[in-house]
Amino acid sequence: MVPSPDLAPVLDLLERQRADGWHDGAQIYVSRHGETLLDTAIGESRPGRALEPDDVMLWYSSSKPSTAVAVLQLWEQGKLGLDDRIADYVDGWGAGKERCTIRHVLTHTGGFPMARQRLSGELFSLPYPEAVAFIAQHPAEFEPGTKACYHLTSGWKILGAVVEAVDGRVVKDYLEQEVFGRAGMAHCRLGVEPDEQRDLGDRLTPVYWKGHQMPSRRDGQTVIVDYNVEAEGHNDPWYRALVEPGGAGHGPARELARLYECLLGHGPELLEPRTVEVMAATHRSGMRDLLFAGMKIPWGLGVQVAGGITGGVSPRAFGHGGMASSRAIADPEVGLVVALVTNGLPQPLDNEQRLYEVTDAVYSAFGDDVAIARRPHRAPREAAAGLEQQVGYST
Repeated sequence: MVPSPDLAPVLDLLERQRADGWHDGAQIYVSRHGETLLDTAIGESRPGRALEPDDVMLWYSSSKPSTAVAVLQLWEQGKLGLDDRIADYVDGWGAGKERCTIRHVLTHTGGFPMARQRLSGELFSLPYPEAVAFIAQHPAEFEPGTKACYHLTSGWKILGAVVEAVDGRVVKDYLEQEVFGRAGMAHCRLGVEPDEQRDLGDRLTPVYWKGHQMPSRRDGQTVIVDYNVEAEGHNDPWYRALVEPGGAGHGPARELARLYECLLGHGPELLEPRTVEVMAATHRSGMRDLLFAGMKIPWGLGVQVAGGITGGVSPRAFGHGGMASSRAIADPEVGLVVALVTNGLPQPLDNEQRLYEVTDAVYSAFGDDVAIARRPHRAPREAAAGLEQQVGYST
């Protein structure tokens, strides 16, 4: 029998990061081959209240793989093709985006990142159908498929519209029934409705600004601007209720991890194993991301793949981060699933250092048993030394 790894250093690390002011509280979950090895929380959800493992956290962009799973379920069923044009599913689609496909959107090459509209809140101010119509008519920022630029919100609203056009259910209902529901993620929601917010009470955990900044495209250049999530209303009931397929997932870290356990075959089947392989394969490589200062971040279908995940994962790992606060990964090579959700959003380099340190600490706990499978890795702070701009990998 293989002894359980000592994961206490992971908790010590999270406490040290808390002392450094990167978060007030954090949930961490680790499993291997479907066996839970760590499921706990440190710190506070709000002053004077301990954060609990079953508290409901905001996942931000760690929500994106759930929407990708929904799209791939419909692909498995033969109801859509990955190279179908968005125009086949969204009325009024055009303005230079006519050639955009579902695959383009899943790989952030769709040509309509609309970062300025997202940061200004313009996309939040419209009801979902009106937001889709607004995006459909928005001029292309580049020819789809020719460049890469992370689509913070716009692409995932469109994928939600595709799900509704194909299935008939709005994306919130589809995800909560066919993804969260089937996986047993009972406390997960895509946007928490006001009555549910009242029922959750203190279990609905606030987020706190710790210096976070965001890259934005202005006049053809990437600039870095402060993004204070508290001032932007991210703890307000209206924001918590938003249906954002790319950023409004809520739930405990253990249930975010549950999604990945199911994808690795340790739970109800959400996708066939061959579809998971397609999802986690590299579909975009060598393209400089216009939003992330030209970094060449590889992508699968709605997930980051190993070359874009810091911390010494194996070449088969896949997952996603959430805006300066969270990360979840699955590593089929060594059977690991790791989910970290924090309530603090520091500046991007500090966040990427946090994610790197936690990921490295988890893998290191397994010693030689996984060491041979790990990619070479370098701490983000070390890698960023000498660079004029410091930007993170996960948003």
